[in-house]
Amino acid sequence: MQVNRDDPGCSYHWDSSYQRRGYKTPYSCCNGNPNSKGCTVNKWHVSDTGNLASQKEFVRTVEKPQPSPDGDYGVYALDCEMCYTTGGGELTRIAVISSDYKTVYETLVMPDNPILDYNTRCSGITEDDLVDVKTTLKDVQAFLLNLLSSKTILIGHDLDGDLRALGVMIHDTVIDTSVIFPHSQGPPFRRALKTLCQEYLKKSIRNGGVHNCSEDAIACM
Repeated sequence: MQVNRDDPGCSYHWDSSYQRRGYKTPYSCCNGNPNSKGCTVNKWHVSDTGNLASQKEFVRTVEKPQPSPDGDYGVYALDCEMCYTTGGGELTRIAVISSDYKTVYETLVMPDNPILDYNTRCSGITEDDLVDVKTTLKDVQAFLLNLLSSKTILIGHDLDGDLRALGVMIHDTVIDTSVIFPHSQGPPFRRALKTLCQEYLKKSIRNGGVHNCSEDAIACM
């Protein structure tokens, strides 16, 4: 992982430019060309997250005794928010929603390493929000491992990112809406959850531009 700490600040693009038919597309954050000066200035930012999965301990959900006569292991949707730390991307918030749209679990999470970028633009989470937070990643993992069987259906959007945020949690039964509704141009492009909600549910989410874990999880469900 490379961490830029230029003074007075790093100038960078906070969203991506993609390679398409041999050419780089404009940056999604500001529509700037690939050689344009960054549209954002910050004290520091993470420019290369590297292979973060190799830095974390794997946890896996396990098969549990049949919970009911009909063999229903449950269906849940989840969404996570992350920040950037000296250890890479780390979890700062999680919401878990049941199949009847009730919040089963929602909490802020204190990362294990010092925070470089709270990612407030997307998550809405600020330094003040985490001041008194005691919940850790291991606390979240313990709750999920108790709640989920390996046969529980887990739903989310870009679920691979959420599972990495959860400490590379391995779960066998997933439904990822970014896979069910693929981008017309194929990988690495993915359709935004906001766009899918507008097209299929005729609803608008993230109206302020900030992600809401519960709202996103309910939309996926």
